[in-house]
Amino acid sequence: MTLIVAFNVAPAPAHADRRSFTETYEFATVPQGHTAIEIWHTQARGTWDADTPLALQNILEIEHGITDRWDAALYQVFEQSSTGDPVTSEAFHFSELKLETRYRLAERGEWPIDTLLYFEVAKEFDESVYELEGKVIGARDFDKLTVAANAIVEVKVGKDAEETEPEFGWAIGATYEVHPKLRIGAETYGAIEEEEVAAAVGPAISVAPASNFWFAATAAFGLGDEAEAFRGRIILGIEL
Repeated sequence: MTLIVAFNVAPAPAHADRRSFTETYEFATVPQGHTAIEIWHTQARGTWDADTPLALQNILEIEHGITDRWDAALYQVFEQSSTGDPVTSEAFHFSELKLETRYRLAERGEWPIDTLLYFEVAKEFDESVYELEGKVIGARDFDKLTVAANAIVEVKVGKDAEETEPEFGWAIGATYEVHPKLRIGAETYGAIEEEEVAAAVGPAISVAPASNFWFAATAAFGLGDEAEAFRGRIILGIEL
């Protein structure tokens, strides 16, 4: 009972970059001079077959506010896969390094759709492969309901890149603020490559126990044969 009362009477926390989803980016940047750390943990499987490899990915992200509208982040990505066979499994290893930047074109509520631009470049470890990704992020608040949508384009370049054709994708999420510390919603995301569509959908939850600490979690289920059967992800954020 004491815990419930404390949850209900505690003041609403102010978060610069609290996330409601794990795939869909929202209209938010880190304020000037502030730093945030995010820890991502993802587990996925391609099909529900017992012999399908299980994939694990961990990301450490450090982001800093250059101005109140512009921030930049560095990601270190680690991966592992397990097939049950030591020969075909991949041990936990450093996979790639990413550099991301975001810029908000206006303040929240100034435009009919809050708009943010996103750019990312990734370098795969020990390979001449560079992945360039751009997003246009739009969001709109409807009282306690927030809807966000991302239009995504991605291309790989470098002498080891197997394909250099652009890949287009999307991510769309809707979340409702049940309490200043709790948001519940859902999101869908996917990609289109060579006329094949891979999409997934699932619930999302975001909890902020303190003003400088939050976490978001999703469980996404694939739609169709081209998508992963399941992807579960949790992101933990600490604002300094």
